Amino acid sequence: MRCAHCDRPVERGVRGRPRRYCGRSCQARAYRARRDGTARTVARAPGGTGRVVSGRVDREAAVSAAIALADAEGLSAVSMRRLAARLDIAIVTLYRLVSSKDALVSMMMTRVLGQYQPPAAPPPDWRSRLRHEARQEWEMYRRYPWMLPMLATARPPLEGELLAAIDRSMAALYALDVDHRTAMAVYLVVDGFVQGAAQLLITEAESVRDTGMGQRAWWQQQQRRMAAAIDSGRYPWLTALAADDIGQGIDLDEWFAFGLERVLDGVAIWLEPRGVHHPPPLL
Repeated sequence: MRCAHCDRPVERGVRGRPRRYCGRSCQARAYRARRDGTARTVARAPGGTGRVVSGRVDREAAVSAAIALADAEGLSAVSMRRLAARLDIAIVTLYRLVSSKDALVSMMMTRVLGQYQPPAAPPPDWRSRLRHEARQEWEMYRRYPWMLPMLATARPPLEGELLAAIDRSMAALYALDVDHRTAMAVYLVVDGFVQGAAQLLITEAESVRDTGMGQRAWWQQQQRRMAAAIDSGRYPWLTALAADDIGQGIDLDEWFAFGLERVLDGVAIWLEPRGVHHPPPLL
């Protein structure tokens, strides 16, 4: 039997439970590692020499590895067993760092939301503040698409950085002297648009990855397939799109910017009877 901390041989006791540590010093070090969120990894060198190679993996490294795994394969690929293998540590060591997969996912979300970039200067009005928050969320889904199913739900994990993100938008609306129900309704309308647009962004990236076909090649394929419908004149909008060569590439960022301004236009019109000042749109 070997020490769970330093991997040195442990003498068997005559009676009682088997000893996990070679001495009190290793037991104390292991306790401090669990308390501080660090773990000592022990691996035997190849060749069966018995030489021990030691390193350190802490919570931050585990979360970073989990995010990298989600970036590469999606959130469904993240499991405690996969992560332990990626870190080259025993799964029991990983559980000493992170108590469960739910706790791990919460840490991943906190790390990503913590990358929020505040505006260079304080936004002068409610529209500028909501626009900035919406664009920050859009860029987050572009960088971390696995965050969308975590947040696009009626029951998001309301904690830490997510509460701070919601509070920034709510503060912009509270400044208009609207009640909390109205502020939440407006926030959900804007956020619902962002998440719906992000779904297009993510599915397009998945389609390119799965088929190897970009937007231009796909549209050219559709034009050949629908040639009869395009030439029939029955669908004027389709004929116009084909003539306009939209297949040069759909810029989802432009679509998002246009749609966001129209949503904010709608909020401004709705606020008008309440005597709220309406800053002009960007587009």
